Amino acid sequence: MRPMEERRILEELKIVPLLTKFVRGEHMTVLEEKTIEIWLNKSSANRAFFEQLQDKEHVARELLKRDAAGATTSSELQKLHGLLKKRQSHYKRVIIWTSAAAILLFFSMTILLYRYSQYRNFMDEAIKVATADIDPGKEQATLSFENGKSVELKGKPIRTDSNGTFYSDGTSIAENTVQFATLSTPRKGQYKMTLPDGTKVFLNAESSLKFPTQFTENRREVELTGEGYFEVTHDIKKPFIVTTRGQKLKVLGTKFNVSSYENETAILTTLISGSVELTNSQNNTPVILKPGQQGKLLSLSSIFLVDNVDTEVFTAWTSNDFHFDGTPLKEVFKQLERWYDVDVDYKKVPNVRVHGTISREKKLSTVLYTLQQITDLQFKLTGRRIEVDNN
Repeated sequence: MRPMEERRILEELKIVPLLTKFVRGEHMTVLEEKTIEIWLNKSSANRAFFEQLQDKEHVARELLKRDAAGATTSSELQKLHGLLKKRQSHYKRVIIWTSAAAILLFFSMTILLYRYSQYRNFMDEAIKVATADIDPGKEQATLSFENGKSVELKGKPIRTDSNGTFYSDGTSIAENTVQFATLSTPRKGQYKMTLPDGTKVFLNAESSLKFPTQFTENRREVELTGEGYFEVTHDIKKPFIVTTRGQKLKVLGTKFNVSSYENETAILTTLISGSVELTNSQNNTPVILKPGQQGKLLSLSSIFLVDNVDTEVFTAWTSNDFHFDGTPLKEVFKQLERWYDVDVDYKKVPNVRVHGTISREKKLSTVLYTLQQITDLQFKLTGRRIEVDNN
């Protein structure tokens, strides 16, 4: 059913009770009267029908007979419409409640029965699309402690300090005990926290951060899997160290993003401000990054590749955006897999690059539609599986 047809059906369904009130002489608000006036002025057919409602006692009687007989087919309804076109001069032109109510009954029945199958199909299709669609990720994570305690977090940022672990509103999560804890996000999850030294961390989907609830040694060290954005509190006496898949990142105070997913071919360290020092388990020669640079460590290499990059591409997720700047479609789909908890059939994915920005707050159907417009490809979503539709 076309959008114009859908709107017309909904409009007719809405006007029926207002016309009923009008013909019965019931009290109407100014807004209701104005609604009828607008409807009448929309077409000569609407006005002619309204006049007939007040004119046809004979039609009313016929309608009551047919209604009692259960006229529900489209052919019967067409016959009822035909009755309205006939002039019956031998009947008095009087307005009585029974005839008006009966005609309105016909009007309602015509809409609700004659168009019901179309409207139901439209609604069923809308419900099908809505239920088949997939919501974006949200703030969700699990906080696990070394002593065995585990907490499903409620969406609010958390902080750990000398008094314990708390939500941002002060609600206690755990008492002050020096131990290791792990913040883990699932697919369709992300989370923010503040470490004991005041460093802010934002974890992306399907990631984890292992950290001590107190930094008691002469360095601040955490372990990352997946992706995290860090704003490190400056402390010249205690360098901040992030270890991930054999890479070690050392800073004093800076902003940077690290992406180190197991199913990616490289660890990407993107520096926003300050400076960082990179080493790895096979090469202790440090590589120093400057703001706007990215260090890339390939899985089968011990050498860092350093490039100047647009840092927004790699940090846009912290503002709930996907930002693509010549990103291979396969890499785009990996991001969608983590954020919407879907799987992709990579066998049909062509080697194309994507340029554009899409909100991560949109449902999956909207994101796929946008990608279709960008790439000129067609995608099919079956359950939780995406594939390129070559048909």
